Amino acid sequence: MIWEKFLVMVFIGIGESLMIMAQIFGAKTSLASSSFWAALKPSSWYLWVTLAAAIFILIGYFFGIRVFNNIWLVTLTSWTTIVIVEIAVNWLVFHTMPTGTVLAGFLLVVAGFVIANI
Repeated sequence: MIWEKFLVMVFIGIGESLMIMAQIFGAKTSLASSSFWAALKPSSWYLWVTLAAAIFILIGYFFGIRVFNNIWLVTLTSWTTIVIVEIAVNWLVFHTMPTGTVLAGFLLVVAGFVIANI
């Protein structure tokens, strides 16, 4: 059913979005801090967001393999989400966009997702 596929994409999308957000903000914190370990303290929200993201991703994969009956479609959904969210979060945090061949690579991943789901 179409709603089940959508639900898989939502779980993977939320999980990957949270994971990337924690990674990017953690990287920015480590640039601003004198200590590499600042982002890994138990009181750091990055650690807890990463754990929550992993749960969403696992649920998405578990449910996705049952819905799609193809691990590669689930993996491609994850990769496409990573590509889209990575660009958005990096732009919001670092105010940079991919250029040249990097942008071409991103567009190829998105095109592959669309082609695989036709």
